[in-house]
Amino acid sequence: MTSGYIPPSGEPGPDEILAALEDAVRTDPSLRKRPAEAVSRELVRGGYLAEEPSPTLVAEMLGTLERENG
Repeated sequence: MTSGYIPPSGEPGPDEILAALEDAVRTDPSLRKRPAEAVSRELVRGGYLAEEPSPTLVAEMLGTLERENG
């Protein structure tokens, strides 16, 4: 994590967001191209997470996912 953002208690952390993103992107690859704010909402709407994550962390985890998958 590069931003140094620490989520408040109860908000999903980086590992949980990354796991949710991996599942969500398998179902809807277009999530990779959407703004982080929209992806944050979609993770909750799609049932991947119970709480809406920080768009900052979502953006970072999307970058991590991109680097891991080339």
